[in-house]
Amino acid sequence: MLVIALSLAAAGCGNDEPKTSGAEGEFIEAGEADYQVQLTRLLNPQQRPDDSYLRGQAPLPRDEAYLGVFLRIENDGDSPYKIPRGIKLVDTTGNEYLPLDTTQSGFGLDFGEEIPPGGVAPPPNSPAQFGPTSGALLLFRVKEESATDNLPLELQIPVEGEEELSTITLDV
Repeated sequence: MLVIALSLAAAGCGNDEPKTSGAEGEFIEAGEADYQVQLTRLLNPQQRPDDSYLRGQAPLPRDEAYLGVFLRIENDGDSPYKIPRGIKLVDTTGNEYLPLDTTQSGFGLDFGEEIPPGGVAPPPNSPAQFGPTSGALLLFRVKEESATDNLPLELQIPVEGEEELSTITLDV
């Protein structure tokens, strides 16, 4: 029994491979940044605090929904990290969704800002950092079936200079 335990421990040691895919809640590397999805859920424009998250968004047709992905990004690199605008959400049938602009809400992930070395998004002392999840909002307008039937959803994060994507399986 001891031999098996030591073998397993030794196998885990020295594993310097970056973790570029995983589940919500895990730290996933995308280049020099670590992403952690803290919560994924459908948002209701008629309820608090969702109405604040959705400030400036258009009303939806009956067959669509707003899906909020609350995440934290840490820049572990030596230079500023630019959040890739090409982040997308993909369902099991291949429907793809790009994030909406949510900077009006004060909770949204700001694609125009760079995260300084050692910095985080959302930035300290921001509304998002003080929100219930302490995460920046990545907002998607999705077909309702994508958020209820075509699960699991996958968040795909492009990495500058690489062909491979970092991926996070979302728990809706």
